[in-house]
Amino acid sequence: MRGNFVYLSLEPVTNMVYSLGISPADFLNGVPEVPNQLLLLNAEAGNDVEINPHTRFQTVAGQAQVRRYLLGKHPTPVKWLDYVHADDLDFLLPSEIAELLYLGHMETHIRTPFYAKLQNEYAFLSLRDGFYKIYYQHLSNFGHVLDVSIKRHLRAMHNNRWVFARPLAITDVPHEIILQLTEGLMDGAVIAFDQLVERHRVYLIPVRAVQHPEHQAAWHTQEEVYADSKEVASLRYDLTTREWSLTIHDNQEFSEVADLI
Repeated sequence: MRGNFVYLSLEPVTNMVYSLGISPADFLNGVPEVPNQLLLLNAEAGNDVEINPHTRFQTVAGQAQVRRYLLGKHPTPVKWLDYVHADDLDFLLPSEIAELLYLGHMETHIRTPFYAKLQNEYAFLSLRDGFYKIYYQHLSNFGHVLDVSIKRHLRAMHNNRWVFARPLAITDVPHEIILQLTEGLMDGAVIAFDQLVERHRVYLIPVRAVQHPEHQAAWHTQEEVYADSKEVASLRYDLTTREWSLTIHDNQEFSEVADLI
């Protein structure tokens, strides 16, 4: 789906984030540590891929290989869990293997997608048209990923506006603002970078609240995303002071977590 925007929706019970506009590179640059081993839930080919005899799942081992795999182009959707010890795969029960097959095929969990035997931090499912569904063992890790993505999108907009300007140094988005964006708009938020305006050296980026989350499966264009949302706040970045702020226009759209910050 074309458009310079970020869509995100949090499922707090399972620590699952459904998103669009947050790239695999954002994920790799935002997580504390690149996974060392992946258990693939999709069929793959390539020199970095091996097969675990017990589960019959394919695996990728080594941080360099994992990074290359995640940043590469793939003919089919990429779906994986990380794991710690290779030997632990041999102790997965048939019921657990069946759950993993279900997760890869149906793109949703039966039980929690975090397994004590695997000690996995993530369950990563790429979906249609650039959508991703990622489960985070520690949800705070997503905050860092979102921060990386916001800065990347803003930097791209700045470079498009000022072709010969020096690269824009952007400070980290404060945790309080990240929390408002992820947990304040429970039906989903759209950060509309392509609607950005500049006033007195301050970038104003509209934040839109999703009004009809049940329509997510039918979104195929940016226009459809925006038609199902309305502007409720402005994410602001001051180019002079290098400070972030969030101005809320519609308090009714934000949940209590935003009010408590």
